[in-house]
Amino acid sequence: MMQSFPDIPQLEDILFNVDAALGATESHGALCGMLCAQGATEASQWMLCVLGEHEETSNALQQAGKKLMQIHQISVEQMNDTEADFELMLPDDDEPLEMRIEALGAWCQGFVYGLAIGGIKEDTELPEDSKELITDILEISRAGYVADNEAELATDEGSNEEDEVAFMEVSEYVRMGVLLIYEELQPLQSSQTVH
Repeated sequence: MMQSFPDIPQLEDILFNVDAALGATESHGALCGMLCAQGATEASQWMLCVLGEHEETSNALQQAGKKLMQIHQISVEQMNDTEADFELMLPDDDEPLEMRIEALGAWCQGFVYGLAIGGIKEDTELPEDSKELITDILEISRAGYVADNEAELATDEGSNEEDEVAFMEVSEYVRMGVLLIYEELQPLQSSQTVH
């Protein structure tokens, strides 16, 4: 049985208290992007991106560090899991859809940021599938902004269910896409087959 991710709202508070550079879902996206770009990624390198520079250690910073170490460990295990049990760290299904769409957008922003930190630039030669998926994920990273504008328009009950299904499909597309990118860019790290 794999560990589960820390509670997102609680982690958001902890990160906010230490003036972190990235929020909870965005920081997980960044880690996954770094793992895809570099393979093995030191927790300290990623944590520096999330937390930024700090002069001295505080209790809040140690608490944040502990939670981030947990996320790092789970993510590395999941991305190298042959069962493809990899999960995006997103709010639970019982949270409002707008919030989940915004979180998915933030996760994707983090992922693209993580790829860049890991050394993947616009002109980096990539396998065609990975290049296409990264472009799609970049588009999805803008989802949070679109959701805000469309939320006022959607009052119809029927569209809510369709929106739920669409959200599930998009998040599953991102999840499988990340695994494929990881497999293509880190073939020695990853032993899973996702097709």
